[in-house]
Amino acid sequence: MSTPLVVAISGIKALDSVADLDQRVVDAARMAVNAAVKKGRILAARSMEKQIHFPPGYLTSDRGRLSIAKLAMASDLEARLRGRDRPTSLARFIVGGAKVGRGQKGVSVEVDPGMVKFMSSAFAIKLRNDNIGLAYRGKEPPKSHGAKQLGPNLWLLYGPSVDQVFNRTREYVRDDIEEFMNDEFNRLLELDL
Repeated sequence: MSTPLVVAISGIKALDSVADLDQRVVDAARMAVNAAVKKGRILAARSMEKQIHFPPGYLTSDRGRLSIAKLAMASDLEARLRGRDRPTSLARFIVGGAKVGRGQKGVSVEVDPGMVKFMSSAFAIKLRNDNIGLAYRGKEPPKSHGAKQLGPNLWLLYGPSVDQVFNRTREYVRDDIEEFMNDEFNRLLELDL
């Protein structure tokens, strides 16, 4: 189970303490926090996609690896985003296609956007779970974000996990999320719901 990474937003500026607040204020705060975590997920995903060439929809689709782990409730005005902590298969970064069992010599991968790297000793393999992996033959694996030894001189390669990238990114988007949350809170209070 992955541990959520926290983007600590100092809070809605108009609130000093949640205790003994008018229910209208608590409701506005809850809605603002939940809107901010949803907006934060989108902002973080866009920033992460500029840093790492994640496949389209990998972060935010229905089965996305950057998910909302917790929404705020009236009794707990905290929301959380969670990034998947398992390493991302390097096969997700293959460009130009790779066929399993075709005797293809080498594979091109693009982890950093715009930087394609050809790996002459790499090839696609079918894994037990019917997924595709990127394997490498050699005494030592190439520099990557992780490698699992499958056999003598055979390695399964990985790229960065979503939470590794989110760990950096959360600092980049913090101020925008905080500003959005504060503006949303003030907007909701003015609506007098």
